[in-house]
Amino acid sequence: MHLYDAFLYRESDYVTPGDANPVVVELAGTMVGLVNCYDLRFPELTRNLIDHGADLLSVSAAWVSGAMKEDHWRTLLRARAIESTAWLVAAGSASPECIGQSMIVDPFGIVRAQLGGETYGLAITTLSQRRTEEVRAVLPVLENRRLNTTIEL
Repeated sequence: MHLYDAFLYRESDYVTPGDANPVVVELAGTMVGLVNCYDLRFPELTRNLIDHGADLLSVSAAWVSGAMKEDHWRTLLRARAIESTAWLVAAGSASPECIGQSMIVDPFGIVRAQLGGETYGLAITTLSQRRTEEVRAVLPVLENRRLNTTIEL
């Protein structure tokens, strides 16, 4: 949805953006909100996915290497999980140009599994709706918010 026109790079020179409709799909009974790469920097998107029923946020990315980029990646992944009080699974492409750093973050922002910059790997943890409910009981940010920024589909 959001094109990577940042850090002296212009993705919009050769890529057409997707439409502005957030995507939530059902996978084995779980509603999954889809986030692609640079979209991670837009918290209103992940909040909107939650508003449209997502129980899990799935991030796919080819996060380009560079100064502060790994720190941004880790911080943004954890922030999106915390502010949405949802599980977040992030698959980061690992290559000479991209950082990798795939991870699974729980609704409280705790990294439950992660990989480094290796080309191939598998991160495994148990995701549970019970954990989501526990976190939302002590951190009811979705109930307490006063602004409604839902994009109507």
